[in-house]
Amino acid sequence: ADKFKKENGLDYKPEQVIVNIGGKHSVYEAMQAVLDPGDEVIIGTPYWVTYPEAIKLAGAVIKVVQTNKANSYKMTPSQLEEAITDKTAMVLINSPSNPGGFTYTPEELKAIAKVLEGTNVMVLSDEIYEKLIYGDKKFVSFASLSEDAYNRTLTLNGFSKTFSMTGWRLGYTAGPLDAIKAMGRLQSHMTSNAVTFGQYAAIAALGEPAAQAIEDMRQEFERRGKYM
Repeated sequence: ADKFKKENGLDYKPEQVIVNIGGKHSVYEAMQAVLDPGDEVIIGTPYWVTYPEAIKLAGAVIKVVQTNKANSYKMTPSQLEEAITDKTAMVLINSPSNPGGFTYTPEELKAIAKVLEGTNVMVLSDEIYEKLIYGDKKFVSFASLSEDAYNRTLTLNGFSKTFSMTGWRLGYTAGPLDAIKAMGRLQSHMTSNAVTFGQYAAIAALGEPAAQAIEDMRQEFERRGKYM
């Protein structure tokens, strides 16, 4: 909760945050807690391979929005508006994107948030690559855009990308209390909790000393990207 406040401008109480067994687990639990059979989930191409499988495991239906090169493969507000039906329960946003490599600008996200106002559509915002942005790109958490966005968004993050803690299996999700509580009830019967030593490692990772190591890694990735 402290990390969200300091880095993302998001005011979550501790009980609005759940620690999961990796980012995949976060995605799966969020889908299981929120979606009902027959619900539609809007997802833009290209997308990470786990998303459609987690949607299908929840009994929901994938509604793919075909993006194009002209718009850097980002879903436009008009595409989103056109895709929404009375069965739409969730839209999935992954920015910075894996495998797309793009990051939505704050203005682009605000336009998407505007389309969702007045609907019952939840947002799953996967922000696990938030620190790995390059050039003049600017990252912003979807839930921080407005009160409406905050109330409809599950914000997902983890330790595998920023901190290279892939094998430690720690992801976390924050959002509306009823959804987080539902994820907690589900997790208690699936995996109990994330291992304790991993949680202590995560506390250390979120501390100030890690900041320089993260920036060194980001600069090296940017150098390699330019080389490619």
